[in-house]
Amino acid sequence: MSSSFSDTLPGDYPRRIKSIRGLRGLTQTQFAELVGVSFASVNRWENGQSRPNTLAWRRVVELENLPTDGSDKPSPDETGPPSMDFSADPEAVSAVAEAHRLASGHLFNPAFATETSLIHPLPHQRIAVYQRMLDQ
Repeated sequence: MSSSFSDTLPGDYPRRIKSIRGLRGLTQTQFAELVGVSFASVNRWENGQSRPNTLAWRRVVELENLPTDGSDKPSPDETGPPSMDFSADPEAVSAVAEAHRLASGHLFNPAFATETSLIHPLPHQRIAVYQRMLDQ
């Protein structure tokens, strides 16, 4: 995957982030909502304690390139969901999919919890819990 010039993180990123916030009249919290990160992340970026990832930096550059006449002040509601560009971490996507699967497993199989855990109930325990007690 190639990255364009705007995707590379410059050495003066803390100053640029502060400057963008100042031009837009945004607090760190408002800026964080627009970029899709926490307030603490923006604070650390501005202090040079951490670096924005590629996706966050792309959003920062987008905010930097918006007109500064004040009439087009972005809001978190106008930004919408991030685009589906398939550049997310595959392990994170897999973890989210697995979380949704685990959250809904009980709807299809009442014994799902014991079947996916390291607990192996004895047959009489399964009968007592899943055939008798859950029906009550």
